[in-house]
Amino acid sequence: MTVLIVLRHGRTEYNAEGRLQGSLDVPIGAQGLADARAAASALVEAYGTPDRIVTSPLQRAVATAQAVTDVAGVDAVADARLTQRSYGEWEGRTWDEVREGWPEDYERRRRGLDPRIEGWGTAADTAARVAEGLAEACEDASLVVAVSHGSSIMLGSLALLGLPLESTLLGKLEHASWNVLRATPGHWSLERYGMSAV
Repeated sequence: MTVLIVLRHGRTEYNAEGRLQGSLDVPIGAQGLADARAAASALVEAYGTPDRIVTSPLQRAVATAQAVTDVAGVDAVADARLTQRSYGEWEGRTWDEVREGWPEDYERRRRGLDPRIEGWGTAADTAARVAEGLAEACEDASLVVAVSHGSSIMLGSLALLGLPLESTLLGKLEHASWNVLRATPGHWSLERYGMSAV
């Protein structure tokens, strides 16, 4: 049995401004780093020292993973499969700008569908790579912490749980918050959702 904690990175200035980041390598903000440190302390206190810490290579995730490393004493390993999906030509824009510039695709996105824009990372591709990375990280481990991004965590988790990728069941995971999944041979289950240090 493996307990997998999937932790969303701390907030960035782009997050505070309501800008889409996707594959842009935006640094974590001061408040985001403080929140990540609080989450790290809460995680280690509640679950113990992880056998393994894996992270998206984007610097906002790496900084969050480093906060866990600082508390747990376990080095984090970057895995590109855990990176955020690309938001294509929407990256760096606000949702208001997206709604004005791409009204039909904006509505598709609101319904949980992939917009038809250049460079968009599809739900199927994102879910497959993230689920693969998470499952591999759990091999021969009892407790794993994986640091990733909102869409990637949601889609990877849905794939592991065998749920439709259009499902809104898991909703939006807040920054520096985490879900807990449990893996037993041939089966994944969601044990905790939307946990945080506050």
